[in-house]
Amino acid sequence: MRIRRFHMADLPRVMQLERACFSSEGYSGATFLAHAFRDRKGFFVAEEEGGQLVGYVLVRLRLPWLGPRRGGVTSIAVAPAQRRQGLGRALLEAALAYLKEHHAEQADLEVNVANRAAQSLYESLGFKQAKLLAHYYGANRDGLRMVLDLSRLELPAPSQGGTDAGRG
Repeated sequence: MRIRRFHMADLPRVMQLERACFSSEGYSGATFLAHAFRDRKGFFVAEEEGGQLVGYVLVRLRLPWLGPRRGGVTSIAVAPAQRRQGLGRALLEAALAYLKEHHAEQADLEVNVANRAAQSLYESLGFKQAKLLAHYYGANRDGLRMVLDLSRLELPAPSQGGTDAGRG
């Protein structure tokens, strides 16, 4: 398994993964392209040895005029067959390392309140629940904003040959 930065040629496989994970509620190709053009270095994919794309994470970096630099996880997806094997954690660690490398002091994300598995993963990395977002995902589908103080986060060093997420 290798985590690397997104390349434009990955878009069809990212879209296939998006449909498998989120069906009709997923992002459009235009959304992924907009993100890639805005901050391609904050877009990571995970692929198996044979080249099959099995996960991605989109990260945004906010550079305010005043105040602390913040970042966030816009979206993360792991192919259903690869879940609960540490891939989501590896993708998040790559994303958070990117944010720390760019001097972000805080990271946030939104998650469906019904998605306890994702919340547990985020909490294991140090994210804290910050705010309930009523109807964030549609009628009667609340979201939860979670935040992480990146100054307290210690991430493992990237594995040898397993990722190029730290190279630019």
